[in-house]
Amino acid sequence: MGVRGTAWSPETRLYADGVVLGARGEPVTVPPHSAAERVPGTGLAGPEDAPPGAAAAAPDAVAEERAALARACLPGIGTRWEGMARTALVDIRTLMFRGGAADGAMVAASSPHWRYVWPRDASYCAVALHLCGLGDEAARVLDYLARVLPRDRPWDARYLPDGSGRVPDARGVQLDGAGWVLWAVWHWAGGAARRATVEGGGGRRAKRAVAVAGEPAWRRIEPLARAALAIVLDALADGAEPGLPRPSSDYWEKRTPAVTLGAAAPLLLGARCAADLFRGRDGAAADSAAAAAAALDRGIERRFAPLGHPRDPETPGLDASVAFLLPPFAPERSGPHASWLRAVAALRTGNGGVRPGENWPDPVTAWTPQVSLFALTAACSGERALAEELLDWLEARRTRLGSLPEKVTSDGRPAAVAPLALTGATVLAALAALEGRALPTPPARLPPPSAEAPRAAGPPSPAEGGPRWPP
Repeated sequence: MGVRGTAWSPETRLYADGVVLGARGEPVTVPPHSAAERVPGTGLAGPEDAPPGAAAAAPDAVAEERAALARACLPGIGTRWEGMARTALVDIRTLMFRGGAADGAMVAASSPHWRYVWPRDASYCAVALHLCGLGDEAARVLDYLARVLPRDRPWDARYLPDGSGRVPDARGVQLDGAGWVLWAVWHWAGGAARRATVEGGGGRRAKRAVAVAGEPAWRRIEPLARAALAIVLDALADGAEPGLPRPSSDYWEKRTPAVTLGAAAPLLLGARCAADLFRGRDGAAADSAAAAAAALDRGIERRFAPLGHPRDPETPGLDASVAFLLPPFAPERSGPHASWLRAVAALRTGNGGVRPGENWPDPVTAWTPQVSLFALTAACSGERALAEELLDWLEARRTRLGSLPEKVTSDGRPAAVAPLALTGATVLAALAALEGRALPTPPARLPPPSAEAPRAAGPPSPAEGGPRWPP
């Protein structure tokens, strides 16, 4: 069965073969090494050896699940990665709670200790769902993130999936969540506009359709965009150094007294997305976001670039977070690209994968979120051979049910939880980029702001449908 490890020690145990849809719309774990199977093209368990709590594979349920997959614009069709892509999309949809107060809760995985909603992971999944043409499902994920946002602070690291807004532990705030949420909102809002254009036809008629059909979509997500922008501005205003936010834990899930690239770069991404979102809708908010983006860009260049873009300037070491400064998150630049190439080489593990960073305590276990992240940035940065190599590596290390695990042991076996939603979402984005429909990059150069320093975005009051944060 292997050894149960931690983030800081080698992991050799596999916690699940995959996930199936539960009878109440929740994900149900398929135990490792079981005989359970899924009905092809669905997240439903087959009638034999189904795990307890699994939904019945009734003919209408099977037809509904297959119809959802059929209407998706799945990347990777006709390639050697088609099966991985199809399973990844089914897994993401199966990991999202359906109905009731929990509707739209996108959990990282179905196993205990991962059965929570991380704003970061959920945002990646919303982008992947939108990329696959499932905009309505992406919107449900964003609606859930809006519902759990606290009244008095930014998003916490993770939330219970019951819609209560409660957290499972005291990990506290992780500021990067606001940046990733803004990225997902920016993609969804652009997708809503493009869908309206398609529905309206071509020429002038299409422009009128966007104006009419796009605004209701914008009103739906405007409070979330304003709340997330307010978090970015507040974090930057409280920073100890010009152009950098206050310290916060990031994707390492570890408290730190220093500002990390893993927090600063997603906030830069979010500020750029917000500036583009509010342009033409709210000049003051757009100016605030553009000023914040310019300040963050200067702060990152001053503090991280001279050291080769480490995660933590106080303890330099190459890190996967440099990828957040490359497409599709930021325009191509020679400095970050060179640092990223060095990181790809330095973070390789003996099994061919990559680990999160040079300072990561476990040097032998590969982490699939970082492998898929490097595959995505490679695909979007013209490094096609590397992207294909990393996708092949992931393809060869799936579980018995075809799911992508969180980790891979030193001897190449899948370990920890499976499926991991974040890895599946990033793989789908990488495959889309390889076939020529890469995610757009938020613009870095925007109209000059009307003030030097970032200022409040002026969210509407709750009575006007505004966000709950700040109160």
